[in-house]
Amino acid sequence: MLRYVLLGLCCFVFSACSAEPVLNLEELEANARGGDPQAIEQLVALLASEEPGLSDRIYSMVVEIGERAVPALLSRVQDENKQVREYVIAALGTLKVVDAIPAIGEVLANKSLQRRYVAAWALGDIGDAMAVPALLSALDDENNEVRRYATRGLIKLNRLAVMPLLDYLADAEGEGAAAAIRALGDIADKRALEALLIQAEGEQRAEAFLALGKLRDARAESALIEGLEDADSKVRMNAAMALGPLGGPAAAAALSKTVEDEVHVVREWSARSLEMVTGKPVLYRNSHDEYVRPYQVYH
Repeated sequence: MLRYVLLGLCCFVFSACSAEPVLNLEELEANARGGDPQAIEQLVALLASEEPGLSDRIYSMVVEIGERAVPALLSRVQDENKQVREYVIAALGTLKVVDAIPAIGEVLANKSLQRRYVAAWALGDIGDAMAVPALLSALDDENNEVRRYATRGLIKLNRLAVMPLLDYLADAEGEGAAAAIRALGDIADKRALEALLIQAEGEQRAEAFLALGKLRDARAESALIEGLEDADSKVRMNAAMALGPLGGPAAAAALSKTVEDEVHVVREWSARSLEMVTGKPVLYRNSHDEYVRPYQVYH
């Protein structure tokens, strides 16, 4: 019995001596908030924690520390640990650190990395024109999430992105062209009108019609009326949708015909836009062959 007691005691002593020091997070946080560079670096390193909820808590602390955390964050933008890298990039985006743009842009362009859309989101949040080239380069990325967040990032940059987007669109094709058109539509700057009218005659005409509707420029009316006769029902639907906010008497006459289109969604959007243009109730034939008013999506 004595032998087992002694063995247990030895194991206890050994484990006590070999145990790692218990992290005093409150003390570390206090030192970091006080501006201690080493404490800040230790806090940033804890973003790698796999303990449930701890990394989120650390992230909030780092963001609250703000500018004093930037040097430690900048050194970790391309960290090999995916979790650390994403938290760091998100923090730099939230803090709008312009000096982080080149390094974040490199992460966005590195197709071997997962979840690169976080980098696109951060570049948009930083909100500086320096981020435009990296975001434009991602518009035709093979990853749909990257394309989507790059588009959103350019939209956040608003008018800073208009002329670069127009230059990009002049030679763009496929997904890249579609994303640029969507961004220009959401920014809704009338400088994009001529370029969008050109796109309305090509493969991206469906996207171009939606964008023209968001510009709300009456000069697009005739192109949109032509779109109501397109062989592609999606194009006809988008043209009908776009005419609502900007159409006049000519649009009303054209929409009165497409209210009887063979495709249900074209009829519905034609009726909805016709109500907007004329200010009068319009009935259309729904998918059950019943004549009803369109439900209102604009309030």
